[in-house]
Amino acid sequence: MKKHRLPLILGLALLAVFLLAAAFPSLFTPYGTKEMFRPWLKPGGAHPLGTNSLGYDIFAELIGGTRQTLQIGLISSLLTMALGTVIGVAAAGSGIIGKLMNSMINVFVSLPRLATLIGLATFLGSSDTVLIMLIAIFSWAGTARNIRAKVIHLNLQPFVENCRIQGYSRGHIVVHHLIPNLYDVLISRFLLGVNSCIMMESTLSFLGFGDLYHPTWGTMISLAYKRGAFLRQAYAYLLSPGVCIMLLSLSFYLISLHFEKKQTEIRHS
Repeated sequence: MKKHRLPLILGLALLAVFLLAAAFPSLFTPYGTKEMFRPWLKPGGAHPLGTNSLGYDIFAELIGGTRQTLQIGLISSLLTMALGTVIGVAAAGSGIIGKLMNSMINVFVSLPRLATLIGLATFLGSSDTVLIMLIAIFSWAGTARNIRAKVIHLNLQPFVENCRIQGYSRGHIVVHHLIPNLYDVLISRFLLGVNSCIMMESTLSFLGFGDLYHPTWGTMISLAYKRGAFLRQAYAYLLSPGVCIMLLSLSFYLISLHFEKKQTEIRHS
């Protein structure tokens, strides 16, 4: 039993560390993100990861970026899940609305997402709000497909047919009977969606589309590269944000594995 729960425990432990860093940064570092010291100090006791070209403590910046990265990832994934649910349920219908929604899903699935996001971000500017909206708008198609398939399956179940016979409206069936039975798909898509949104935000921020006033880990990597961290051999500046992205993504992935395995056991029982 303990071995079965090991991925969940490890994922929750990793996520708890990042949530603590986001909520209580002073527990991890005594410095503020804008406190200045000598530039390019080597990693040591006072500065575990050294300082950057402006003299800011890199570890303090890393802790400060945790909140921004988590915030963008979670909000983007929630919006993605909401859009995917609404459009997926609508696409499962047999009428003209269902056909239109299904066609829209196929169009968005076929779009080159990164190239489209780069093009739009160029014109719309760099801010957290813009990135969140763009990532959500172009990330819902996969969720919508899964929701559509699940709703089509549920529509064939006897309890849905009984609701129709009793005269319940389509809206009542969707809200009270279909959506409550989508929780397994929604949880799985949300957890994996956070990973996808964080990676997409990090990619866009590395390319220079992040908010420089509220830097995320992706922005940190971009700034480290542009400010000559490689030439200064400040490898901690370059690698630490990437390691944090990897560990945060791993935490959500491990948690999602637990829920997927649980649902597989339920389906086979």
